[in-house]
Amino acid sequence: MIRSFFILLFVSFIVCLVLGGSFVWDAYFVGPVPEAEEMVFMVNRGDAVKDISARLKQDSLIESPFWFEVYVWITKTEADFQAGLFSLKPGMSYHTLVSTLTHAKAQEVQITFPEGYTVEQMGEVIKEAFSAITLLDWNITTDSQSPVLSSGIHLLESIPDGQGLEGYLFPDTYRFTNEVSAESIAETLVLTLQRRLAENNIILEDDLVMENGMTLHELLTLASIIEKEVPDAEGMKIVADIFLKRLKIGMALQACSTVNYVTGKEDPAVTFEDQQIDSPYNTYQRVGLPPGPISNPGMNAILAVLNPTPNEYYYFLTTPEGEMMYSKTYDEHVLKKQLYLK
Repeated sequence: MIRSFFILLFVSFIVCLVLGGSFVWDAYFVGPVPEAEEMVFMVNRGDAVKDISARLKQDSLIESPFWFEVYVWITKTEADFQAGLFSLKPGMSYHTLVSTLTHAKAQEVQITFPEGYTVEQMGEVIKEAFSAITLLDWNITTDSQSPVLSSGIHLLESIPDGQGLEGYLFPDTYRFTNEVSAESIAETLVLTLQRRLAENNIILEDDLVMENGMTLHELLTLASIIEKEVPDAEGMKIVADIFLKRLKIGMALQACSTVNYVTGKEDPAVTFEDQQIDSPYNTYQRVGLPPGPISNPGMNAILAVLNPTPNEYYYFLTTPEGEMMYSKTYDEHVLKKQLYLK
């Protein structure tokens, strides 16, 4: 009995020694391999240590969120993390990571991208905020040859050839340093979309097909149209069901927003002439979804596609005052257009 006790005590001592040695090694002595590439990591204002450790793990910057949190607790640095963008490398020690993430950054610029902004509109916001980034820089960074497409971000594998980052740049408020590049901004917005999808339990399987059978690209395409068509979350769910029914029966979506994407207009009801434009984005002339998103949708529009509100409507319109009007038949829809879209 006594011998077994000492054996157990010895084994426990060895295990503690190994774990302790491994922790000390990871905390202070480990370092990135020479060929390790820098990654942009963002700490949001108000992030808890658990939020930071989880994203470090998600980005493969640490192996164990638990031991990282233990190091933060031991060093009493929980309240020292700074909001901003940081350049990190996989394999950094906990000491180096915490030291980097708890030191004040250079002056930051806060910018907001409203839900439904296009890549072009985002470029205008960026141009105004950062003198070193031109519209050409942003266009190159977000078009079909974007370097971000080869960054290894999983959800971007959904993008068909010939399509850029439209629809994949999550609209939100961000803080960047003055020295940030167009590529870093775009990558941060894409990674934010990836994080927000995960936070809402939208699981991206290897084939990037959603539970409703749509690919991620199709989901974002329809969500981007709904974002431009409907002003509120509840209306988005109703219109999502209308559009999904139309797609199912082979009826044209007839979304004014897709025509406006071609013309650059913001008209709530497009003209007959505009409806005749020959473009794959003209959903009056083409059945099915356009080739890609027409804006960058927020979570309400994305969730509306995944969780539509069943209804009997096939038509809708938005009045100049922003009120939604729904119709079951085309004749009823035409009458409401005459009444509300004078």
